[in-house]
Amino acid sequence: MPQEVITFGNVPQPPEDQARAAIIPVPLEATVSYGGGTSLGPAAVMAASAAMELYDEVLDQETIDLGILTRPAVDVRGSMEEVLARVEAAVEAELAAGRLPALVGGEHSLTLGALRALVKRHGVGFTVLSLDAHLDLRESYEDDPLSHACVMKRALDLGLSVRHLGVRSCSIEEARLVKELGLNPVWAREVHERPDWLEYALDGIGGPVYLTLDVDGFDPSCMPATGTPEPGGLDWFQVNRWLAEVCSRHQVLGLDVVELAPLDDHPAWDFTVARLLYRALGLALRGR
Repeated sequence: MPQEVITFGNVPQPPEDQARAAIIPVPLEATVSYGGGTSLGPAAVMAASAAMELYDEVLDQETIDLGILTRPAVDVRGSMEEVLARVEAAVEAELAAGRLPALVGGEHSLTLGALRALVKRHGVGFTVLSLDAHLDLRESYEDDPLSHACVMKRALDLGLSVRHLGVRSCSIEEARLVKELGLNPVWAREVHERPDWLEYALDGIGGPVYLTLDVDGFDPSCMPATGTPEPGGLDWFQVNRWLAEVCSRHQVLGLDVVELAPLDDHPAWDFTVARLLYRALGLALRGR
């Protein structure tokens, strides 16, 4: 029996040959290490999007009219490698059709499946831009190299460049790796202290990018619904300024929004993530 698809914005699906983007829900929750609930994130985003105004006041458009498909949720049963293989196949299908893949999680581990698909198609000549409170550069966490805490290390292992924004928590091993590899994460404190933080965050990045947006990159005051909240994060307007500047300068090959863990009776945060996804899609598609 086919899976019922709740479409983004609760609008009819566009014809496939007219669609420019595809939303791929991935309700993955396998390696979370503090608060749970990421498996409920994609459905919460879809439900919230049904109550969202589809006119974007910043972009002066109804982005949904550009053609945004909503795919059935990826099957997240089985081992992590099996799940990542399904994510990779789902992203490969959209890339082959010329559509922008946009994944909605689910835990951050799912990003690796998307990156594997993009490397197959484009090689390693793109940069992963990671909004995140954490570096996610551990070699292994709780004896699992595919943990959400390791996903950016796995991106480096693929041969990709990674640039972090909004970081404010890491292990000493990760801090040492940053120095060893000459990485240049933009710490949240720098965003708050440096007037030139936006130019600094994008300095030296060339070519296309992949956007991975972990919602714990936001400050908990505007995004408490996540499993590993950290104080001192970014606000809505800072994140949107960064997204707008990224998308004006670089082709976006794909994106994901991850780590929403919905809170009972507090739909504001689901709505925030739905708006973030919609804004990111609008900006990325404008750039294409």
